[in-house]
Amino acid sequence: MAYSFRPVWAITTVAAITLAGAAASAQDAPQPSLADRLAAATDKLPLSGRKGSSLLRPGFSVGEYTGSAKSVGGSFGGFGFFHANSATANFDLKLPSTDQPVTGNCKGGQGGINLAFVPVVRNALNYVCSYAGGVPPGTELDLVEAHGGGLIGGVLEPQRVGAFSYGDIHLRAATQHISGIAFLGAHAVGYAITREDGVLVGGYQITDMGQPIFYLPKAPGAERDAVALLAVSLYAFRDPGGMW
Repeated sequence: MAYSFRPVWAITTVAAITLAGAAASAQDAPQPSLADRLAAATDKLPLSGRKGSSLLRPGFSVGEYTGSAKSVGGSFGGFGFFHANSATANFDLKLPSTDQPVTGNCKGGQGGINLAFVPVVRNALNYVCSYAGGVPPGTELDLVEAHGGGLIGGVLEPQRVGAFSYGDIHLRAATQHISGIAFLGAHAVGYAITREDGVLVGGYQITDMGQPIFYLPKAPGAERDAVALLAVSLYAFRDPGGMW
């Protein structure tokens, strides 16, 4: 009987080359887009209009969630030397898990001082939402200006990042393009919503045609309610990004 002998180093080298090739192939494989990841993990729900308490406070529904909202934005400046931009919103939202509606009150803004029309002092965006009613104590959203998104992303839309607490659930929202054609705009039109560990759980988007779209976790429960409340807060936010 004839035996064939292969040196251990040769087998090791072949295995290493094979693993390296597999790793390179995995890196070369196209990564799923945010839209594809949201499609796999969430329910895609459009906002539908419904009768509100007044013409200035229209109603809406998103899946099983219903409510109404009023948003106001303003800008004030003086002779090109300074500017102040504000945004306020108040809304109500009915969650399936509670008989008591949630009320949200949000306010914030940004501004700056110019010298010969050149910005010399700039106050970045700071926007805070507090909640009452059928929510855990301490529920809050803090939304601020972010520095990121690359050169193109920063030009196409303002960059925002937010931290949201809902009882034991802590979420992050950050501007990110979801789908459609990115146009030069004054407002952030896409947000990815993740847990603190980075796991994608939802999103919010304004489409090319101006339609608000909500991406909520498929499973009913507290996390779906939390994502819905955060997304509605982003919907009610009249971003002052294009006011200066």
